[in-house]
Amino acid sequence: MHSLYDGEFIGFKVASPAELDAALREAIVAIDANVLLDLYRFRPQTSQDLIKTLQSLGNRLVVPHQAVREFWRHRRRSQASPRAATAEAAEALDRPAQAMTNALKAWSKKVGVQEGELDELIVRVKDFVKSLQSELREVLEETEPVHGGDTILGQLDELLVGRVTPPLSQQEWEDCVTEARRRILAEEPPGYKDADKGNGDSPEGGAGDYLVWYQATRYAKEHDSDLILVTRDEKEDWWWRQQSEFIGPRPELVLEYHQLSGRRFFLMRPAALLTRASILQVEVDQESSVDAGRTVETEVETPPEPWTLGALSAVLERLDCEAPAQASALRFATLEHGGKVDREQIYELAGYSDDRMLRGFTKPFRRLTEALQAEGVVPSGVSPLFEARYPDGLKASYFCVPPEVPSLLTELAAGRSPTPTDHPTDRR
Repeated sequence: MHSLYDGEFIGFKVASPAELDAALREAIVAIDANVLLDLYRFRPQTSQDLIKTLQSLGNRLVVPHQAVREFWRHRRRSQASPRAATAEAAEALDRPAQAMTNALKAWSKKVGVQEGELDELIVRVKDFVKSLQSELREVLEETEPVHGGDTILGQLDELLVGRVTPPLSQQEWEDCVTEARRRILAEEPPGYKDADKGNGDSPEGGAGDYLVWYQATRYAKEHDSDLILVTRDEKEDWWWRQQSEFIGPRPELVLEYHQLSGRRFFLMRPAALLTRASILQVEVDQESSVDAGRTVETEVETPPEPWTLGALSAVLERLDCEAPAQASALRFATLEHGGKVDREQIYELAGYSDDRMLRGFTKPFRRLTEALQAEGVVPSGVSPLFEARYPDGLKASYFCVPPEVPSLLTELAAGRSPTPTDHPTDRR
């Protein structure tokens, strides 16, 4: 006879607080890359509290090799994010200041305010904005002794000695990438929400989450241990959620790890880890878990901006000069062809030999898009213009464009020329 949670139903057993505490005391604890990167985004106290908590885990701490690879890939951007955010906020304050100045000038003309009185009001507005910008920079400078000299990197270097899993063999890595792509198509956790990363610069494309999962679970299995994965990722391909409530890991993941090892799998966010730090005999600031949760909220992705006729035309013009094969492929992705270009069609359009690889074919699209974004010709938040898709394994089977692009290509093919309204208005 079986009980309620036996066999295939084990994943539906929600961990109690006592079970989470017990796991934190005894289980292998794997750390995702986003947790390491957030050390640069947290306030200094939160970063130090999290590092202390990780140190307390001793030899139960492990970082999958893939997570370290992603850490090095994105570290510079994360390290610069406090300064970039401060600069962005300071710049944003200039816009309402200019709007207030314009409003005061318009008002003064209608009520007959003398020029000297108007100048005084404008100076007050400018002084107020400058004082706010100065305060923002002072807050940043308070974090510079910790973040600016990259003390965090030194602490991680010491913390992670002997705690990173070895890299996979080439064959095992390729098998994992193939399995990750299968899961993306089947919408099996983890990682299927990263389908849009298939055209990125990284060799694994959208397989990063699965590689982290694979390396963490195999390490914990070797040590015959329950496993906790600490991640800031809150997507549904990791979490069993009911609206805003996080119930636990996806039942499929719990079942998969149980079938692999006979042990339990838990998910934990950095904020929850800091909340439970006392279980590990670590004292942390009460605000640290709040700060860790707040960082997640600022990472919510905004919908992409649509491509415009003018932006698309500008990219095509550059492609014609610098990458004619890519220009021909893009022009093929009209409504008539469903916004797609098959692998075989790429070879035909470009005149490539059969033994030529298509890896790197999309790089000119990214390079020219970024260049035109810097010039203000292409909106900053557009989706990648030309992406590879991998339903058949390691080779790209076809390429596709954002949903608004086929109709724009069709208009360009019909001879419509971009007008000023087809271009972004912000040319900063």
